Amino acid sequence: MSTYNVTVDDTPLQFGLSGVDEIKQNIRTIIKTIMGTCPMHRSFGIDPIVIDMPTPAAAALLEVAALSAIEEYETRVQVTDIEVHIEESRLIPIVYFALREGR
Repeated sequence: MSTYNVTVDDTPLQFGLSGVDEIKQNIRTIIKTIMGTCPMHRSFGIDPIVIDMPTPAAAALLEVAALSAIEEYETRVQVTDIEVHIEESRLIPIVYFALREGR
């Protein structure tokens, strides 16, 4: 089983992606979207409670929120690990995943 990773950063949105590149972009989009900001799909994204927490607590909450959101909205992957790096009070998640068989 191959494993992949994606860093949630400021990579611009690209159209026409497929395969693993599309999945990586979807994971970035899920984690970068604040719940309640997507019209017609208010439950999509990450709970904004993460924003107002002290950095160490926010990192822990972001891991849990990201795992939950990815499991719900990107069912083609099995998340194997999530690391949250802290750089100057900025949280940078790295998601490690494998493709689910049969998807």
